[in-house]
Amino acid sequence: MRRSGGERHGRSGAVATALAAVLLALPEAGADDAAANRGFDLAAEGGTAPAGWTVRGDGYAVAVDRSVAYDGSGSLRIAGSAADGAGARVTQRLAPPPLPGNRMRISAYVKTQRVDGSAGLWVRIDGEEGLLYVDGVRDGGASGTADWTRYSVEAPIFGAAAEVEIGATLRGSGTAWFDRIEIEGYDTATLPAPSPAAARYVERALDIIERNSVRRSAIDWPDLRAAVLRQARGASTASDTYLALRYALGSLGDHHSYLMTPDRAAALADAPVSNARTGRPAEPPRGRLLGGDIAYLRVPGFAGGAFSKQVEFAEQVQDHIARLDVERSCGWIVDLRGNTGGNVWPMLAGLGPLLGEGDVAAAVYPDGRRVPLWYRGGRAGLGDYVQLRVTGQAYRLRTPEPRIAVLLGSRTASSGEVVAAAFRGLPGQRSFGAATRGLGDGNRTFDLSDGAALVLTVAATADRTGAVHYDALEPDEPTARGAPDSPLDRQPAVIAASRWLRERCGAP
Repeated sequence: MRRSGGERHGRSGAVATALAAVLLALPEAGADDAAANRGFDLAAEGGTAPAGWTVRGDGYAVAVDRSVAYDGSGSLRIAGSAADGAGARVTQRLAPPPLPGNRMRISAYVKTQRVDGSAGLWVRIDGEEGLLYVDGVRDGGASGTADWTRYSVEAPIFGAAAEVEIGATLRGSGTAWFDRIEIEGYDTATLPAPSPAAARYVERALDIIERNSVRRSAIDWPDLRAAVLRQARGASTASDTYLALRYALGSLGDHHSYLMTPDRAAALADAPVSNARTGRPAEPPRGRLLGGDIAYLRVPGFAGGAFSKQVEFAEQVQDHIARLDVERSCGWIVDLRGNTGGNVWPMLAGLGPLLGEGDVAAAVYPDGRRVPLWYRGGRAGLGDYVQLRVTGQAYRLRTPEPRIAVLLGSRTASSGEVVAAAFRGLPGQRSFGAATRGLGDGNRTFDLSDGAALVLTVAATADRTGAVHYDALEPDEPTARGAPDSPLDRQPAVIAASRWLRERCGAP
């Protein structure tokens, strides 16, 4: 995110043009003010939050502040803190604005008081089938105590865009005010050509993408390369090209590939997280007996960390399985509803006793190759190579081939979906809940010269029956969503899974 230093109350010609572009995107109905409200002068009816905006983030107070404003009668105030560092986000969705050029800039005036963290802007662009681009959450923003300053975040303009989401964010603690969010479009043709070093960096990244993307045969590569280099105009360093590379990855249409910045890659190598893309803190697997006769095992997403941490996660899963494998059991519930993905090998190595020995899924490459994913005696691997193994003796179930209910949901994604596919076709398995995210392809990480990395979708996933899953996994038995914080025994998916298991308890 960029800061426009020294820009205060005067409205420049560029900002006036930006405002005109925003006005073109507003709805024509009488609810214009509530739908836009980008000056934060309107509070929602019966509340204090801004009308037309969605608030996310526990531990924060969000309101229209009538006592502080850059201009107009109010501003957006976000105050508080989050213990897990997740932060707060106030967002608005809109149809893609009819902007000129190939780049959009979202800007706002930001004022801070004792912010330990950062206050900034956020943008997400979606096509009809999923994510195309997201940026701003981890970029630097306003911090400490500072008067009104204009900040901006930029994004490419995608012809395939169906929706744009913009937002104001506060990560950490303190108070931040936002006012006069504006959107403008411009053409990078007005910028100088990228420096030779920046151009080489982009070309090398594009070479990797063209050789390895699961979508490589569907792309017009000369056209995409030209468009990416247009987005890279004005770049002098590798980091200046990240927007252009994100544009390239979004244009692939797999909705799963992304760019990992050097700081995020370093942090991921240093400590595990539950989601590599967002950096959410890692969670341990959890297990308990339900009603004394059903083993419940929750397997969250897991990514990054030292190899020892990956082994530790797999062993934690196997330890839960060993503890819950009681003599008189009606079966297992494996809960993947919160598994947003990450590194599939600790998950497969940990769940191996339930998945069984042998091939459990396959990576299907664009050239037709099918390379098996397998589990054998505490080891998980791909093709001829072991990817992870538990130390010591791997656990073996008291009763082979138990009945297993797998819980799925809209947050089940990426490697979580690969694990879900690994259970498909297993005797005595049935799934419950809701459709998964639809990102169950296999990703591979390619390191770049400056420490950044391309996380690139290179293969589709087939289950043990041979069926290839290109889209979301549908549960065998759909259930109502239910309240996310309700007790397990009141959650519809758990109720349906428990009923199915107990109906067959003791049956041959």
